[in-house]
Amino acid sequence: MKRTLAVLARELRCLFESPIAYVTIILFVITQSALFFFAGYPVGKVPLPSLWEGGQASLIVLFTWMPLLFAFLVPALAMGTWAEERGAGTEELLLTYPMRTREVVLGKFLAVWGFVSLLVVLTVLPVAWTVDGLGDLDWGTVWVGMAGAILLAAGYAAIALPFSAATGEQLVAFLLGAITLGLLWAARFAVDLFPAGFAHGLEYAAPSSHFLQSAARGVFDLRDLVYFGLLVLFGLNLNVLLVERRRWA
Repeated sequence: MKRTLAVLARELRCLFESPIAYVTIILFVITQSALFFFAGYPVGKVPLPSLWEGGQASLIVLFTWMPLLFAFLVPALAMGTWAEERGAGTEELLLTYPMRTREVVLGKFLAVWGFVSLLVVLTVLPVAWTVDGLGDLDWGTVWVGMAGAILLAAGYAAIALPFSAATGEQLVAFLLGAITLGLLWAARFAVDLFPAGFAHGLEYAAPSSHFLQSAARGVFDLRDLVYFGLLVLFGLNLNVLLVERRRWA
């Protein structure tokens, strides 16, 4: 655990020493707030109005945008976790330290997940306080929605990290991660094009479905917790396999 925490501290230091981290925080918070207050969510069969248009004390629009925005945010944060190490020639040095590959992978995962979780808190709480001042906000739905968004971020990070481990190019890692997560987000809108059995499986495989249909609406579902736990385990194990294959090549 101490070795994992050391990797975590190293990755977080690298993130917060970069001006990109602060630009990312500002842009994400501003974009989410602008979409919530002014744009609404004009996507899908039932578009959701903005706060000013709908006049409802609810954060459903804010949470509904997160799966799509995370599809670009998380790969942007994860793309350098391994690709940058390979480009700088520090990956071999890192893997010669007396620690297991799993410990390194877990530390890098926790750094990306922790950073996105911080963004969720910095985005949701100011908006929630504003809405609560304008109307009767149900804080139970806020806390459940935040917890669900943090779980969603864990799933997205677990999917994005292996792309960085598989390539030495950060841009390639970002594009592969963003395309994959974008397609998983869009899969929810394509279920009507396939037979019922396949469509159900496709919808179940999309991480956004396990967030938007429950936590985003203030409903806690234990099955979603199990889903994200399995997704994280799959992503981390795949990451370990990719790094180990290169380590012993």
